[in-house]
Amino acid sequence: MNIVVGFMSLATLVFLSTSTRVPEIVRPDGVAAVIAASTASFMIFSSVMALVGKPMGRHLMLVSALIFYGMLVFQNAILVVQPDDGLGPQAGTKLIANVVRSSLEIAINVWALLSAKTRRYFGGAATAP
Repeated sequence: MNIVVGFMSLATLVFLSTSTRVPEIVRPDGVAAVIAASTASFMIFSSVMALVGKPMGRHLMLVSALIFYGMLVFQNAILVVQPDDGLGPQAGTKLIANVVRSSLEIAINVWALLSAKTRRYFGGAATAP
């Protein structure tokens, strides 16, 4: 799941940065593009490391998921609490849905990466309760 989301984020970033159909105001600036590309790439890399069974892979994957999805929760939550700027009630509902969805992504990653089965998969059966 994280690998697919990471690649989709990179593809969206490329589209937003290069398409002539995207208004200039929506295009990410250099710093935002680097941060977005770095977090998505880190999530892809750490997820692959976890899937191939590298011991630190699951910890890296958890950190990358917390950073990636946490930034999405923060960005959308900030927009929800800002005064109405004429976007309409549907925009607020979509932002709240994004906060809930990203929070669920964090919960799924925490649950999956810290479970006893995951510890056994990564060779931590002796430390599993």
